[in-house]
Amino acid sequence: MTLDASNPFARLAERPFHLPEYAAITPEHFREAFDDGMASQLAALDAVAADSAPATVAGVLEAWERAGDPLTKAIEVFYGVKSSDTTDAIDALEEEYAPKWAAHSDRIFMDAALYDRLTSLDARAKAGEVELDAEDAWLLADLLAAFVRNGVALPEAEQRTLRGINSRLAELETAFDKVNLAARNGGAIVVTDVTELDGLNDEELGSLRQEDGTYKIDQVNTSQHPLLEKLSNRDLRRRIHEASVTRGLGREGGPDARAIIVEAARLRAQKATLLGYPNTTAIVTERACAKTPEAVAEMLGRLGPAALAQAKKDADVLTARFAELYPGETFSPWDWAYVAEIVRREKYDLDLDALAPYLAVDKVLAAVYGAAERLYGVTFVRRPDLRGHTAEAEVYEVKDADGSTVGLFLMDFWARPTKQGGAWMSNVINQSTLLGELPVVTNDCNYPKGTTTISWDGVITMFHEFGHALHGLFAHSKYPSHSGPNTPRDFVEFPSQVNEHWAWQPDAVIPAEWAAKMQAASTFNQGFNNYEIWAAMMLDQAWHTATVDELPTQASEVEAFEASALEKAGMAYDLIPPRYRTQYFAHIWGGGYSAAYYSYVWAEVMDADAVAWFDANGGGTRANGDHFRRTLLAPGGSVDVMSTWRTFIGRDPELGPLLKRKGIA
Repeated sequence: MTLDASNPFARLAERPFHLPEYAAITPEHFREAFDDGMASQLAALDAVAADSAPATVAGVLEAWERAGDPLTKAIEVFYGVKSSDTTDAIDALEEEYAPKWAAHSDRIFMDAALYDRLTSLDARAKAGEVELDAEDAWLLADLLAAFVRNGVALPEAEQRTLRGINSRLAELETAFDKVNLAARNGGAIVVTDVTELDGLNDEELGSLRQEDGTYKIDQVNTSQHPLLEKLSNRDLRRRIHEASVTRGLGREGGPDARAIIVEAARLRAQKATLLGYPNTTAIVTERACAKTPEAVAEMLGRLGPAALAQAKKDADVLTARFAELYPGETFSPWDWAYVAEIVRREKYDLDLDALAPYLAVDKVLAAVYGAAERLYGVTFVRRPDLRGHTAEAEVYEVKDADGSTVGLFLMDFWARPTKQGGAWMSNVINQSTLLGELPVVTNDCNYPKGTTTISWDGVITMFHEFGHALHGLFAHSKYPSHSGPNTPRDFVEFPSQVNEHWAWQPDAVIPAEWAAKMQAASTFNQGFNNYEIWAAMMLDQAWHTATVDELPTQASEVEAFEASALEKAGMAYDLIPPRYRTQYFAHIWGGGYSAAYYSYVWAEVMDADAVAWFDANGGGTRANGDHFRRTLLAPGGSVDVMSTWRTFIGRDPELGPLLKRKGIA
């Protein structure tokens, strides 16, 4: 159970910041690290379970964290590579190990002796024989709940069934990711006549141009393609839109995710029943901020219909303008963004193309760093001597105001066919005072190569993901498993959403005059924005609150289930597709957000409330930033996150600021 010294994972302790030698890691090195990590973790935890001495924090909780650290590091590094620049060998390795990791997790969380050791520590703490600090108590409570939630109390026969379900789900989630990437790549639209691309600027055309002289428009992870707002060719808009919303359906022999989805949804429902929960959402919310499926349903039930009504009002305005542009034609989903952009320019004197000089990638990154320096006193020093998780990643050492090192930040801006869609933050090294480790975090975006400027949405994305990065960088916790953004899903998006706010400040990214125009137009087209994301949240809930008997049994039933779910929720609307249709909803079928996509709006309630607090208390001052960092970012998930919220603001979150922001107050 000791890695050979030639394996880069055996040399992490010798590396600056424990940053892996990414360029030296082979698939075989990953394999060795996985096998060794699982074996060493089981050996260490078996020793914890067999220990006959009175249970202590060091002997149980600290031992638990140390035991899992090598495997966690190997898996974090692996998924950083797989998400950003996968290969056939990496994909094959995931297919091989996903069920092994599921079995490994089951072996741990169904271990009655290990669970007894935890309950013994809990009993000793309640009897006053062991003193637990706040982080100890929270980790212990989380572990006890996790063991029950993962079947430790089930009879042996039912545990065997659960193991089979977990193994198969791991295989299905891996399979979905592969099919989804293939469907996204296969949905690209090739244009041979450049006149069809009227509306795009030279840089955008350059980013689409291929070596053979054609132009390729790749799909993005969402239903709506960002180029639709610019392309004047209506038929091309239609082709892009239809390719987007039909990908993953197996049309014309293309990739088909539906059978995977049906089986995964049914297995998740069976798992919930086996564990004594009414549905998957009940499992997910139990230790989250929402607590119950009913709370999620109440929130979405209040917001969804308001968004639909708002969208229909917007549609009336856009339909009227469309009739002037295309007499006799029918306003369609692929027209919405294009006409909305025309109306936005006319109503607010706002031409987003004129922002281009301010939206160079390097300028936006400088603005992101500048906001962090103003709020928190941190600076960023480029480290060209260190190689990040991809060959194109930039590496920065983060320095605190006193000159001490906070951690390491890795940034990969660029899209590639081997990269998953969207944007994300991930941990390479979780901060931990127990292990004496500083954080190493990554951000990944998907800006087209060859472009130097990005859209305003791209700006917001960069600020958003950097908010996640700050959550990881500012972590100050004992246990790595609960540091930084290792929080409930419906909390983790909150700090990142708050960070978006700083992009809108005058002279942060764009001049004050432009910032004022952007703010004035910020509620324009909100009906579309609100509807598409809340409809996706309702789809997620429909798939994960349905019983086995209510779920489809055949791949051919997926589209009908989706349509019925939106109809039942009062959200059926042909002009706007959900942000993600079922068959390419990566968050819930492969991205860890199953039954939890509601988290974005739950967190946005706190985000809007927190931004209102900043505005009422002097804005983005260093004092306010330090307060936010100390009370919310630093504790991460090491204690009850709602207690950190109350420490920050002095009360529970209020919905009013979000309703005002969304234009539905």
